[in-house]
Amino acid sequence: MHRKILPTAALVAAAASQLGATDCGQITRDPGFDLWCGSDTLCAWKVERGTVERVPTWNEGDPGVALLGDDTAIDQLTPVTSDDTTCIQFTMMANVDLDAHVVLNIDVDADGTIDQAEQLPAAPWKPLSFLIAIRAPYAGVRFEIAKTGGGSAVLAQMNAQVSTACDPNQAALDPRPAPLGAPCTGSGDCSSGYCWVPPPFGLLPDAGVSGAGTCSSCDSSSCGSGDVCGAGTAPTVVSGVALACVAAASKQLGELCVADAECTTGLCVNQACAACDPDAGSGSAGACSGGGECLPTWPSFFDLYTPYLCDPTTPQPAGAPCVENSECSSGTCAGSAYAQCDDGRPCTTALDCPIDGGTLLNGACTPVGIVGGTCD
Repeated sequence: MHRKILPTAALVAAAASQLGATDCGQITRDPGFDLWCGSDTLCAWKVERGTVERVPTWNEGDPGVALLGDDTAIDQLTPVTSDDTTCIQFTMMANVDLDAHVVLNIDVDADGTIDQAEQLPAAPWKPLSFLIAIRAPYAGVRFEIAKTGGGSAVLAQMNAQVSTACDPNQAALDPRPAPLGAPCTGSGDCSSGYCWVPPPFGLLPDAGVSGAGTCSSCDSSSCGSGDVCGAGTAPTVVSGVALACVAAASKQLGELCVADAECTTGLCVNQACAACDPDAGSGSAGACSGGGECLPTWPSFFDLYTPYLCDPTTPQPAGAPCVENSECSSGTCAGSAYAQCDDGRPCTTALDCPIDGGTLLNGACTPVGIVGGTCD
């Protein structure tokens, strides 16, 4: 495996950028159900099942959400991690009929498993406040509000905030065994039995928990013949990229990788399949011929997740590797368009990208070039 050594300051900046996945301690976006994209669609909350409606609360100028029908649920995936807090304070306000059953379900690590359920009292505009402690490490919490029964249920608020008020003797929610992509400190934390802790300067997009590894599907000795333990996928936008058994030489120039054997080029440099190695000595494997210079191509964070090419600023002849049309004498680089999130994971739309703590919105999915490219 080939890596360019990053400066210490770069590593500090990279670590600092992953901390703070809340908006000044606010965990949920639109806790008052004020943001509507039309009369029946919440902007920040997803309708999982059933139907909802915008309705007035005790204040006609302050709308709430009515959960209609006998089986309706809304949810929101939040990027809060154990680096932000291991104690969450909830405040809720709802108008719930006696024949309606409404619960707040809490899904730590967003793996679809409900770790705790809190029932809302059947009462007119009853305020509810409680604290929940969560065992570290964890990354992401999905909050689901579900209603069953024929009675009316109107929600005016569901607010979750970072807190320090949990009783140290309070039993904490324990998300273990953690799913693929979740942070871990040892293999016993993971449902797969594999916790991948990257070596120094070996970075994959992770869940943003300092000092933690990532629950993965394999290690260097667990894959079958013809496969290699390499870069897999992130199951959710609050997960890290997990290691997985992938076919040897199956990753194209520019794709995410952790091992040379993943790449058709035979080189993985700074977590992207590369055409050359900037640290290779003259005449050795990965060195540019004719004294050419091996350089990163796409704009990237300290040259991570960007393919390296020989002399990318000089137009190359037909058949040469490329990641942009401008690198080819013909003006055409044939391959597949490729886009990345800000943290380097591949994406199709912004919904594939991690949620920014400052805005609680998905980050940008930016087209960066072409993978598996060759000059026409």
